Amino acid sequence: MKHELPDIDKFERIVFKKKNTLDLLLAFSLKLLQARQVGLLLGTNKTYFKFLPPDKWDRGVIHKFNGKGFSGFILKYFGTFIVRYKGLSPVRLYKDTQFGEKKESDGIISFVLRKHKDFYVQGIKILVIDNIRDALNADEKYSNVSILSYNGNVFKSLPDLKINNAIAKQFKAENFVSAYIPDYGAIVFNTINEKFLEKTGDKFTNELELKKKLNILISAIEMASLAYIGLARGRQAAHIIWRKEKSLRKTALQLKHKEIELNAQKEYLRAVGAVNESQLNMEPVNITDGVYAFLDMVGSATIRQKLNPRDYFYILNLCHQITANNANQYSCRVDNFMGDCVFLENASPFDDKKAKFSMGTHERIMLMIFTLAAILNEVHLLKTGQHDMDKTGRVKDLIDTAKIDISFRAGMEMGTALIGPLGSRKRKIVTAIGKAVNIASRLESSGRNDGIHISGMIMAILKDACITRDTRTIWRLICKPNIIEESDNPGNLSFFDCYKKMFGLEKNIITQRTNVSYKEFSKDITYWIKCIPDKA
Repeated sequence: MKHELPDIDKFERIVFKKKNTLDLLLAFSLKLLQARQVGLLLGTNKTYFKFLPPDKWDRGVIHKFNGKGFSGFILKYFGTFIVRYKGLSPVRLYKDTQFGEKKESDGIISFVLRKHKDFYVQGIKILVIDNIRDALNADEKYSNVSILSYNGNVFKSLPDLKINNAIAKQFKAENFVSAYIPDYGAIVFNTINEKFLEKTGDKFTNELELKKKLNILISAIEMASLAYIGLARGRQAAHIIWRKEKSLRKTALQLKHKEIELNAQKEYLRAVGAVNESQLNMEPVNITDGVYAFLDMVGSATIRQKLNPRDYFYILNLCHQITANNANQYSCRVDNFMGDCVFLENASPFDDKKAKFSMGTHERIMLMIFTLAAILNEVHLLKTGQHDMDKTGRVKDLIDTAKIDISFRAGMEMGTALIGPLGSRKRKIVTAIGKAVNIASRLESSGRNDGIHISGMIMAILKDACITRDTRTIWRLICKPNIIEESDNPGNLSFFDCYKKMFGLEKNIITQRTNVSYKEFSKDITYWIKCIPDKA
């Protein structure tokens, strides 16, 4: 099926120059769909004013007609009078019940105009009834028909709707196509070329060609709608502009909120180990200044024996959620959840690419310390019944009943590791492997409850570490009440001074340990950092 299509580019060139914009749209659409007749319905109310907002419409008025041959000529010049005389115009969108309530009127045209605003949201552009003759019920005022919607991409079935038999008979309709015109009303086609709507099974035989025509129609309507609005003057024009301005402001605000939500979601997903396509396909790299940490539940074998599986997983999942939340807050990343153990990291391949600055090793270390300490403090709140994630105190009740304790220990190290995608073809993660990772794991295993076990190398860095405006990520996090005011100019703020203030700790927070060993791992001197205050 090949038919010459009207020139949409030519239509665009002239539509904004013509005063009779709607006449041009009718002529163009008539040729495009090779319809018997085409008409325009103006959405309005008892005032019969044009350019009213759709939520004020209560009727549709036949505004203009066009058609083929002599009958089309008559319809073009006398059609509006004929339909008024026969009571087919205006089409009422609602009818009053005996109780004084409004009820939606039957009929496809009233449906199209009534749902005008909804079509914007749902993306419905065009409605198609491919066969009216078989559906007509001569004994009734209305007949049920199956109808398809088209959104510029796909056809979908809508629930059966009713057509007005009087209108169908008046125009001897065999099929029907309707499209809404933004801020105006609708365009309706009586009997387009039936070859366009031929079906093979449940699908249109020439669907691609039909879609092409309908998409051209959508473009022509959008252009004509804007051109027609341009004819509004005075108060009407001001109302239209204000209506669209409010809509644009609302949309802009919604998009801004959505952008904030999406950015927060991206940060959170990054924190819990999600990676993008480029990271999954990245070349493995050797990182020399990454920071790695392990966090593990102490005595988990005993805890598992004293709790049923549902309760154990409930507690463990809450702890993992606390871990994910704090990793996100402090710009670290959960590499992997491994049973009751969590592997965290802060390394350059996972930095925010939009940031216009990079973090030094000392800032990565400080961020990981903050992350681990915050996790351990929140787990303490959880087991004492004070955490917002467990407002009913279920965890505390389980602990008290089973006579167990829940605590974690942490170990961390910095240094060399390989980072890259690892796994099978269908399931990959991006992870770190190397000496620093192994040492962090051993430090955790040989550590103590509720604290962070670190190497002498990290301790040496922390002794001289300061928080300044150059450590931008941490500076942004601590510039809040009770820590440090952004308006202050403190110079260099010692890391340990800030750490104590953040977590309510007193003077002695560092314990030196000697001759620590675990399996093949051994260190003459290591350090343990206290995380939970004595009064907690």
